[in-house]
Amino acid sequence: MGDASPRTLEVFSDCVTVMLNDGVLTREERRLISALSRNLELKEGEPLEVYEKVKLGEKMIGGSKISRKKQLDIYQNLYEVALVGALSKDEWRILAFLRKEFSITDEDHDKIQNRLKNNIKERYEPKVVESLMKTIEDSANTITKMIGRLF
Repeated sequence: MGDASPRTLEVFSDCVTVMLNDGVLTREERRLISALSRNLELKEGEPLEVYEKVKLGEKMIGGSKISRKKQLDIYQNLYEVALVGALSKDEWRILAFLRKEFSITDEDHDKIQNRLKNNIKERYEPKVVESLMKTIEDSANTITKMIGRLF
């Protein structure tokens, strides 16, 4: 990947832009963007700085390069956060954006889904597991369809 590696502040800025596309930052979107901020290891004050720039129509540039392993970890972690919440089109859009931004292949996505299934089986009660498994199965198509609608 070399210099083409995504950078933390740029990814965060782009995700905030995607979330604010409809002009509203919902509770679920705030939960997801907060998780993204933690996963990107943004410094104190950076998320607010990015948010303010995006509100002004500007894009934040820079940040640390994100390794391939970190990209996959971030995607998996955000995917799990989204799954245990009430998924809306906005959350799907963020996952689709991250999948595209991080060049996550179908093979990568399948591996991540399998890890999520195992994590869910270990962490949640059977009733919750059944519901989340169905959501995971449906999500691959939803995310793939949304990638084409992003840009």
